[in-house]
Amino acid sequence: MTVSKTNFSQKTFYLFRHGETEWNRIGRLQGSADIPLNSTGINQAKSLRPFFDELRHKLEKDSDFQLMHSLISSPLQRARETARIAFRLGEDQVFEIKSDARFSETHLGKAEGLTRDELIEKFGEDAWLQWLGLGLESWSARFPDGESKGEVRDRALAGLNERLGSESRTWAIATHGGLLRRMLHHFHPNEQTPINVENGSVFKFVFKDGLWSVDRKPVFAVT
Repeated sequence: MTVSKTNFSQKTFYLFRHGETEWNRIGRLQGSADIPLNSTGINQAKSLRPFFDELRHKLEKDSDFQLMHSLISSPLQRARETARIAFRLGEDQVFEIKSDARFSETHLGKAEGLTRDELIEKFGEDAWLQWLGLGLESWSARFPDGESKGEVRDRALAGLNERLGSESRTWAIATHGGLLRRMLHHFHPNEQTPINVENGSVFKFVFKDGLWSVDRKPVFAVT
Protein backbone atom coordinates (compact mmCIF):
# COMPACT_ATOMS: atom_id res chain seq x y z
CA MET A 1 0.00 0.00 0.00
CA THR A 2 1.28 3.47 -0.85
CA VAL A 3 1.13 6.08 1.91
CA SER A 4 2.03 9.75 1.41
CA LYS A 5 5.02 11.15 3.27
CA THR A 6 3.00 13.35 5.63
CA ASN A 7 4.33 13.18 9.21
CA PHE A 8 1.48 11.16 10.69
CA SER A 9 0.85 10.70 14.38
CA GLN A 10 -0.36 7.27 15.39
CA LYS A 11 -3.69 6.32 13.82
CA THR A 12 -5.88 3.61 15.31
CA PHE A 13 -8.84 1.90 13.66
CA TYR A 14 -11.29 -0.42 15.42
CA LEU A 15 -13.01 -2.45 12.71
CA PHE A 16 -15.95 -4.46 13.98
CA ARG A 17 -18.21 -7.01 12.35
CA HIS A 18 -21.97 -6.55 12.46
CA GLY A 19 -24.24 -8.77 14.52
CA GLU A 20 -25.89 -11.92 13.23
CA THR A 21 -28.55 -11.90 10.52
CA GLU A 22 -30.95 -14.67 9.59
CA TRP A 23 -28.86 -15.41 6.50
CA ASN A 24 -25.79 -15.78 8.73
CA ARG A 25 -27.70 -18.22 10.88
CA ILE A 26 -28.79 -20.47 8.02
CA GLY A 27 -25.54 -20.19 6.03
CA ARG A 28 -26.60 -18.06 3.07
CA LEU A 29 -23.97 -15.87 1.44
CA GLN A 30 -25.07 -12.25 1.87
CA GLY A 31 -22.55 -10.15 0.03
CA SER A 32 -24.19 -6.86 -0.95
CA ALA A 33 -27.72 -8.11 -0.12
CA ASP A 34 -29.12 -5.74 2.51
CA ILE A 35 -30.21 -8.17 5.23
CA PRO A 36 -31.18 -6.82 8.70
CA LEU A 37 -30.02 -8.06 12.09
CA ASN A 38 -32.00 -10.84 13.72
CA SER A 39 -32.72 -10.92 17.48
CA THR A 40 -29.37 -12.57 18.21
CA GLY A 41 -27.61 -9.91 16.15
CA ILE A 42 -29.33 -7.13 18.10
CA ASN A 43 -28.16 -8.68 21.37
CA GLN A 44 -24.63 -9.03 19.99
CA ALA A 45 -24.64 -5.33 19.08
CA LYS A 46 -25.73 -4.51 22.65
CA SER A 47 -22.86 -6.64 23.95
CA LEU A 48 -20.44 -4.29 22.18
CA ARG A 49 -21.56 -1.36 24.32
CA PRO A 50 -19.20 -1.83 27.31
CA PHE A 51 -16.17 -2.04 25.01
CA PHE A 52 -17.05 1.12 23.09
CA ASP A 53 -18.26 2.95 26.22
CA GLU A 54 -14.82 2.43 27.76
CA LEU A 55 -13.05 3.42 24.55
CA ARG A 56 -15.02 6.65 24.25
CA HIS A 57 -14.53 7.53 27.91
CA LYS A 58 -10.78 7.09 27.53
CA LEU A 59 -10.40 8.91 24.21
CA GLU A 60 -12.95 11.71 24.26
CA LYS A 61 -11.16 13.44 27.15
CA ASP A 62 -8.26 14.10 24.79
CA SER A 63 -10.50 14.72 21.75
CA ASP A 64 -9.07 11.62 20.09
CA PHE A 65 -12.53 10.25 19.31
CA GLN A 66 -15.46 12.49 18.35
CA LEU A 67 -18.55 10.46 17.49
CA MET A 68 -19.70 12.64 14.60
CA HIS A 69 -16.35 12.30 12.84
CA SER A 70 -14.88 9.05 14.14
CA LEU A 71 -17.73 6.56 13.69
CA ILE A 72 -17.93 5.12 10.17
CA SER A 73 -20.12 2.37 8.76
CA SER A 74 -20.69 0.31 5.69
CA PRO A 75 -23.95 1.56 4.15
CA LEU A 76 -25.59 -1.87 4.57
CA GLN A 77 -28.23 -1.86 7.29
CA ARG A 78 -26.80 -4.75 9.30
CA ALA A 79 -23.59 -2.78 9.84
CA ARG A 80 -25.30 0.57 10.42
CA GLU A 81 -27.75 -0.92 12.91
CA THR A 82 -24.91 -2.61 14.80
CA ALA A 83 -23.08 0.72 15.01
CA ARG A 84 -26.23 2.53 16.14
CA ILE A 85 -26.92 0.03 18.92
CA ALA A 86 -23.29 -0.37 20.01
CA PHE A 87 -22.85 3.38 20.39
CA ARG A 88 -26.29 3.90 22.00
CA LEU A 89 -27.59 6.15 19.25
CA GLY A 90 -31.35 6.44 19.70
CA GLU A 91 -34.02 7.91 17.48
CA ASP A 92 -33.19 11.36 18.89
CA GLN A 93 -29.63 11.29 17.54
CA VAL A 94 -28.70 14.60 15.95
CA PHE A 95 -26.42 13.27 13.21
CA GLU A 96 -26.24 10.50 10.65
CA ILE A 97 -23.58 7.86 10.98
CA LYS A 98 -21.11 8.47 8.18
CA SER A 99 -21.19 5.80 5.47
CA ASP A 100 -18.24 4.67 3.39
CA ALA A 101 -19.05 2.09 0.71
CA ARG A 102 -15.42 0.99 0.66
CA PHE A 103 -16.17 -0.89 3.89
CA SER A 104 -19.18 -2.73 2.42
CA GLU A 105 -19.21 -6.49 2.16
CA THR A 106 -17.91 -8.22 -0.96
CA HIS A 107 -20.31 -8.08 -3.88
CA LEU A 108 -20.67 -11.80 -4.62
CA GLY A 109 -22.53 -11.48 -7.90
CA LYS A 110 -24.54 -14.55 -8.83
CA ALA A 111 -23.44 -16.34 -5.64
CA GLU A 112 -25.39 -14.02 -3.36
CA GLY A 113 -28.21 -15.73 -1.49
CA LEU A 114 -26.82 -19.22 -2.04
CA THR A 115 -25.82 -21.73 0.59
CA ARG A 116 -22.53 -23.59 0.28
CA ASP A 117 -24.26 -26.64 -1.19
CA GLU A 118 -26.29 -24.56 -3.65
CA LEU A 119 -23.15 -22.72 -4.73
CA ILE A 120 -21.23 -25.94 -5.37
CA GLU A 121 -24.15 -27.35 -7.33
CA LYS A 122 -24.34 -24.21 -9.47
CA PHE A 123 -20.67 -23.32 -9.96
CA GLY A 124 -18.76 -26.46 -9.00
CA GLU A 125 -16.64 -27.39 -6.00
CA ASP A 126 -13.48 -25.89 -7.53
CA ALA A 127 -15.06 -22.42 -7.44
CA TRP A 128 -15.84 -22.84 -3.75
CA LEU A 129 -12.37 -24.16 -2.90
CA GLN A 130 -10.72 -21.33 -4.81
CA TRP A 131 -12.79 -18.84 -2.83
CA LEU A 132 -11.69 -20.44 0.44
CA GLY A 133 -8.05 -20.62 -0.67
CA LEU A 134 -5.16 -18.62 0.77
CA GLY A 135 -1.99 -17.35 -0.83
CA LEU A 136 -1.24 -14.93 -3.67
CA GLU A 137 -3.31 -16.77 -6.26
CA SER A 138 -6.43 -16.54 -4.08
CA TRP A 139 -6.71 -12.75 -4.45
CA SER A 140 -8.11 -13.16 -7.97
CA ALA A 141 -10.92 -15.47 -6.82
CA ARG A 142 -14.42 -14.22 -7.59
CA PHE A 143 -17.88 -15.52 -8.43
CA PRO A 144 -19.63 -14.58 -11.72
CA ASP A 145 -20.48 -10.86 -11.81
CA GLY A 146 -18.87 -10.36 -8.39
CA GLU A 147 -15.81 -8.67 -6.92
CA SER A 148 -12.52 -10.45 -6.44
CA LYS A 149 -10.94 -10.78 -3.02
CA GLY A 150 -8.18 -8.44 -4.15
CA GLU A 151 -10.64 -5.74 -5.19
CA VAL A 152 -12.26 -5.83 -1.76
CA ARG A 153 -8.87 -5.64 -0.05
CA ASP A 154 -7.80 -2.70 -2.20
CA ARG A 155 -10.89 -0.59 -1.61
CA ALA A 156 -10.81 -1.22 2.15
CA LEU A 157 -7.13 -0.28 2.30
CA ALA A 158 -7.91 2.89 0.34
CA GLY A 159 -10.57 3.75 2.94
CA LEU A 160 -8.03 3.45 5.73
CA ASN A 161 -5.26 5.16 3.79
CA GLU A 162 -7.41 8.21 3.09
CA ARG A 163 -7.88 8.76 6.82
CA LEU A 164 -4.18 8.67 7.65
CA GLY A 165 -3.92 12.35 6.71
CA SER A 166 -6.87 13.40 8.86
CA GLU A 167 -6.58 15.29 12.13
CA SER A 168 -8.59 12.54 13.84
CA ARG A 169 -6.49 9.83 15.40
CA THR A 170 -8.99 7.07 16.19
CA TRP A 171 -11.93 5.58 14.28
CA ALA A 172 -14.52 2.86 14.81
CA ILE A 173 -15.71 1.24 11.57
CA ALA A 174 -18.72 -1.07 11.32
CA THR A 175 -18.06 -3.58 8.57
CA HIS A 176 -18.35 -7.24 7.53
CA GLY A 177 -16.78 -10.65 7.99
CA GLY A 178 -15.59 -11.18 4.44
CA LEU A 179 -13.94 -7.78 4.24
CA LEU A 180 -12.27 -8.24 7.61
CA ARG A 181 -10.88 -11.62 6.55
CA ARG A 182 -9.42 -10.04 3.40
CA MET A 183 -7.76 -7.34 5.50
CA LEU A 184 -6.40 -9.71 8.14
CA HIS A 185 -4.95 -12.09 5.57
CA HIS A 186 -3.38 -9.14 3.75
CA PHE A 187 -1.49 -8.17 6.90
CA HIS A 188 -0.72 -11.81 7.73
CA PRO A 189 0.23 -13.17 4.28
CA ASN A 190 1.95 -16.26 5.69
CA GLU A 191 -1.12 -17.39 7.63
CA GLN A 192 -1.93 -20.90 6.43
CA THR A 193 -5.36 -21.31 8.02
CA PRO A 194 -8.49 -19.18 7.57
CA ILE A 195 -8.80 -16.40 10.14
CA ASN A 196 -12.08 -16.62 12.01
CA VAL A 197 -14.15 -13.43 12.30
CA GLU A 198 -17.21 -13.89 14.51
CA ASN A 199 -20.25 -11.63 14.50
CA GLY A 200 -19.66 -8.76 16.91
CA SER A 201 -15.87 -9.11 17.08
CA VAL A 202 -13.55 -6.07 17.06
CA PHE A 203 -10.11 -5.92 15.46
CA LYS A 204 -7.51 -3.21 16.06
CA PHE A 205 -5.46 -1.76 13.19
CA VAL A 206 -2.64 0.65 14.15
CA PHE A 207 -0.53 2.77 11.81
CA LYS A 208 2.60 4.21 13.45
CA ASP A 209 5.97 5.33 12.11
CA GLY A 210 5.05 4.28 8.59
CA LEU A 211 4.10 0.73 9.54
CA TRP A 212 0.86 -1.14 10.17
CA SER A 213 0.40 -3.33 13.23
CA VAL A 214 -2.58 -5.69 13.01
CA ASP A 215 -3.24 -8.62 15.34
CA ARG A 216 -5.05 -11.59 13.82
CA LYS A 217 -6.99 -12.01 17.08
CA PRO A 218 -9.83 -9.67 18.06
CA VAL A 219 -9.45 -7.19 20.90
CA PHE A 220 -13.07 -7.94 21.79
CA ALA A 221 -15.42 -10.77 20.93
CA VAL A 222 -19.04 -11.30 21.93
CA THR A 223 -19.41 -14.36 24.17
